[in-house]
Amino acid sequence: MYGKQSTTLSNRAVCIAHEVNQPLTAILTNAETALLWLKRDPMDLDEATQAIERIIGNTLRAADVVRGVRDLVRKSPPMAANLDINDLIKDLLNLVSLDLRLHHIAVEVELAENLEPIRGDHGQLERVVANLIANGIEAMSTVQDRQRRLRISTRLDKNGDVQVAVEDTGTGLDPALVERIFDPLFTTKCEGMGLGLWICRSIVTAHGGRLWATPNLPHGSIFRFVVPSTVGSKTVAPSRCRQTMRTNRQVERFVSGAACS
Repeated sequence: MYGKQSTTLSNRAVCIAHEVNQPLTAILTNAETALLWLKRDPMDLDEATQAIERIIGNTLRAADVVRGVRDLVRKSPPMAANLDINDLIKDLLNLVSLDLRLHHIAVEVELAENLEPIRGDHGQLERVVANLIANGIEAMSTVQDRQRRLRISTRLDKNGDVQVAVEDTGTGLDPALVERIFDPLFTTKCEGMGLGLWICRSIVTAHGGRLWATPNLPHGSIFRFVVPSTVGSKTVAPSRCRQTMRTNRQVERFVSGAACS
């Protein structure tokens, strides 16, 4: 019994560590940047202040990540509230702006106007977008022969659902592995744990949506996810609640079992 409990705690720790790593890295980067601005002669208080504000934002984000993973483990449904996905994306881009600059990545943002609000958990959906952006940055880290470009867009699809797309000009996806990248523990990265995209898909599914990937020809990848708008969700809420419960049970089985070790 002790061995099983120890394995469960270890597996949960791995999952939390994976998710909290991004905001912690951003906190460290911004702290170092703020220190550099303060050491300049003359010091640049405006730049240092912006870096400190990003530290505060990412600290709150890290705390929210821990809460979100804890809720997944406890099989808690998403904390549903009306939110503007465009505002979520703009706030997140501000938090990761320094990382984008350090990697010399040009950012294109095309957010559809007058989008219907979506019903969802702000922290969980923020983690989905943050993971997709981080994957795009990493995919372009070795690119030298073309512009490193990240494009984020939103629109309404033909069903009236809100669609978010994150496109990069990185190394691209192996067509034979497109679906496997969403499997738990599957990774193509030397230091990856194979949890990020699986967690992203679990979150999106729990919100009644779907997440998928396609090539971004001639170079790179496109990750898209759709979630119902508040208008479209009125007619399918009961089935979505059942889907949320099923997804959270799946998360509990994975995080509590040996699959996450």
